[in-house]
Amino acid sequence: MAEFETLYTRRAELTENGTFDEVLGLMIESFLVSPLFLTRPEITEQAAGNYIALGNYEVASRLSYLIWQSMPDDELLDAAEAGVLSSPDGIRAQAERMLQDEKARPMVRAFHEKMAHMGPQTRWSELTARDPNLYPTFDASLAPLMSQETSRLFEHLVFEKNAGFKDLLTSPTAFVNARLAPLYGLDPSGFGEELVPVDLDANLRPGIFTRVGFLTAYSLYNRSSPILRGAFLQKHVLCTQIGAPPPGAEGTPLPDGANLVTNRERVDAQTAGGDCVNCHHVFINPTGHALESFDAIGAYQTHEKDTGAPIDTNANVMIGGQQVAVSGPADLMAAIASSVEAQRCYVQQWVEYAYERTLTPEDTCLVQDLATRLTQSGYTVLNLITDLTQTDTFRYRVAPEVTP
Repeated sequence: MAEFETLYTRRAELTENGTFDEVLGLMIESFLVSPLFLTRPEITEQAAGNYIALGNYEVASRLSYLIWQSMPDDELLDAAEAGVLSSPDGIRAQAERMLQDEKARPMVRAFHEKMAHMGPQTRWSELTARDPNLYPTFDASLAPLMSQETSRLFEHLVFEKNAGFKDLLTSPTAFVNARLAPLYGLDPSGFGEELVPVDLDANLRPGIFTRVGFLTAYSLYNRSSPILRGAFLQKHVLCTQIGAPPPGAEGTPLPDGANLVTNRERVDAQTAGGDCVNCHHVFINPTGHALESFDAIGAYQTHEKDTGAPIDTNANVMIGGQQVAVSGPADLMAAIASSVEAQRCYVQQWVEYAYERTLTPEDTCLVQDLATRLTQSGYTVLNLITDLTQTDTFRYRVAPEVTP
């Protein structure tokens, strides 16, 4: 208030005529550009060592903007006024209530879309064309349907199925309409325009990364891409550290005179030399080869379209420093879903999303604890979100350094 009192006192020198309307406009302008208006202020100052416990209203704000991406409701404000948000149990009760509200769905959907690298200026936004000679049924109007299906599936699994982490990677559920049905090998006459949930063959279509959206996004104009698919799963689902390819790597020619009849053979030959081989033949290619039973628009395939050669999805996939033998999508997703690396990677992404910052070394124990909980029977994604509100990181902020 002191700043506004100063504006009023100095109205004659700060405005043309010093009228009430002029000074009122100046106050409104000052309010609208104030950091206290543009950000979510946390101003409690009572420190315990290097940390400051958030006030009840500050906790209410953190809860609301995490779970609802909006301001607190009356019940949450009442809880803050009553002082119950100063305890983990009080916070848990509100978090569990809020996660049952429809307003929590956009946040969960947004997180998983971010995890899947969906959205503008991503490979998902480039689903516009495929070779019409090889994929005559594909057109650009399928792209938004593929994205919608994936988003609906995330939301459905978390809220309707009360899914845990493993379920995301192994569930047979897909959302299908008459346009998408042929890509899943289903009769389109049994569907209308609306996307509806169906259960597919879990041995062929386990989890979100065997849905047509991801598979199409991580393909090329005229063929699937084991490199794109394998690199994504290694880097963003297993959090494997893989460096950028050397300049000009994409233009590496195939060996002269080689009789390469499958996409797998071409990819392995193209990445067999120089600096490429270590990352590709150990991490990237085998992971992508296990998904070669899906073509460039996500449809199931057993033979190459151009040569008719049979497709081999057997691979030795590197997970956690160990090669794991898999025979196709079901083995691959089961191995990834049960791995410590994937569980830790999923938690790391949630920590960054929930706390709106990058990871620090101080987060190591928190990530390990939550990743361990992911392995417990019955532990769901909603449980994980709730537990993120129970941590010291959520309930405290770092005290500012005092300059002597």
